[in-house]
Amino acid sequence: MHHRLPTAFLEKYSLGDELGSGGFGFVLSAMHRASGIEVAVKFILREKVPSHAWVQTEQGQVLPMEIYVLKTTQHPSIIGYLDDYQDERFCYLVMELHGTQWESPASVSTTTTAALPTTPPHSPALSQTLSEDSWDDNDDDIFSTTSPAPAPARRTSCDLFECIERHHNFEESVAKMIFKQIVDCVAHLDHLGICHRDIKDENFVIDHQFKVKMIDFGSSVLLPRHYGHTNKTYLFEKFYGTVSFASPEILMGQRYRAEPAEIWSLGVLLYTLLFGEVPFSGPHAAVAGQCVPPKLKVSSKCLHLLSCLLDPHPDRRPTIHQVLMHPWFHPSA
Repeated sequence: MHHRLPTAFLEKYSLGDELGSGGFGFVLSAMHRASGIEVAVKFILREKVPSHAWVQTEQGQVLPMEIYVLKTTQHPSIIGYLDDYQDERFCYLVMELHGTQWESPASVSTTTTAALPTTPPHSPALSQTLSEDSWDDNDDDIFSTTSPAPAPARRTSCDLFECIERHHNFEESVAKMIFKQIVDCVAHLDHLGICHRDIKDENFVIDHQFKVKMIDFGSSVLLPRHYGHTNKTYLFEKFYGTVSFASPEILMGQRYRAEPAEIWSLGVLLYTLLFGEVPFSGPHAAVAGQCVPPKLKVSSKCLHLLSCLLDPHPDRRPTIHQVLMHPWFHPSA
């Protein structure tokens, strides 16, 4: 059985290679016919999007959260929205391409590729139709709190996870440059009342100049502030992210605020950038705040920021805007 793609989409884009797949669907490369520019197209299976992850726009259009966020948000460190389409089976999200394929330690390719998921790809028939055998409707629940190890991709990924694998770890100055872009991005989203809720190295693509862009907004939420309710907060019960980046309150099964949990995830990410490994040996160590002692020397300001981000008590963690003002980012302070 085959699925016919929207005529409006096919008039504008020609499909290319498969780049990867995940629980929501799969990602293909495509060529913009008029300009010859290569783009990425995420095919989002409508039936895989949970009810809470749909948003109705002011114009009455109903979109998956991922499309809504990218369509309404522009930032240098967020992957660029280009187009979207819908039919009865899929929502199609057309995005810019960004990133370097991080190959063997001996060489780095500067070929630009898409924002890729890290789960194993399938192989759809690429023409004016898509074979419905090209995805697995029996995928495991993608909202599980267990996080399987990344499987080898058919094409080398251009995400931050692979970049860290390639470099093992970064000098403090490089880690700061990368992390500052990420913090700027999270602060911009926070200003808009949006929380990504799945901060991890695999959800950023990065090029050979270490320019970073955030991807994969499928777990994002719109906070009360997004709707102008500045005095309201919301406590979440379910967790849709990755266990090694989950905060202690999440690991203990408590209701949690999205913003402090995101700060914790940023701490895990910064530690990984600096030292090439996650800061905790497991969930029990994370809950207890028992961090793996750093194996490399970094500045006292950097260690102080890490300790603030990885505070086991959510009420003591800084806001994202306080993180931006930390002395580590301001050498003269």
